[in-house]
Amino acid sequence: MIKFFTNRELSDKLGIKLAKWKRWSREFLPPDPLGGMQSGYARQYNPDQAFTVFLGGHLVADLKFSIPEANQIIQDLNNWLSDKGFFFDLRGHSVSDKGMEALIKKYILFIRREKRPDKRFKFIYTVRGIISNEPVQHKGFEMVKKLYVETFVNQGSEKPSEMDMNVVKTLYLTGILTDFIDAMGLDRMRYSVLS
Repeated sequence: MIKFFTNRELSDKLGIKLAKWKRWSREFLPPDPLGGMQSGYARQYNPDQAFTVFLGGHLVADLKFSIPEANQIIQDLNNWLSDKGFFFDLRGHSVSDKGMEALIKKYILFIRREKRPDKRFKFIYTVRGIISNEPVQHKGFEMVKKLYVETFVNQGSEKPSEMDMNVVKTLYLTGILTDFIDAMGLDRMRYSVLS
């Protein structure tokens, strides 16, 4: 069974001011078909809708993207997020069994904005799936050995250019989902990316 949440409940549990949460929900979700300002019906959110608003809010408040940019990022990543198990699984006890993806412990996205000649913009996403971080000793120094895979989202046929880390914003996506699930008291096993 899916639990639905109200604006106030989400605002309290996530520690976000109610007015800010309502504004973000209007920006990042389609209009509520059952409600309106005069209907007397309070909008309710399923876990996926709440996470979408929470993610959009993080993009705006913490990574300093504009609302239109955050909307574009959410649209660009929506199918990828769904495929990787970042959304609530109704069947329960979901486990990722897609080969190498089952080995990935967390996802980090590098978001780069590319300006086009027509003055429009496009985002390029490099996804790093962390498999392991191991502390190692090398020539008397303590270091971390990382094992990860990188892929690209919405890259199309273009070959990705070298990343300039000075203009790339980093989104710790698995950490954001974990924070959301913990704050809301949801079952981690309903998210295949975490199981």
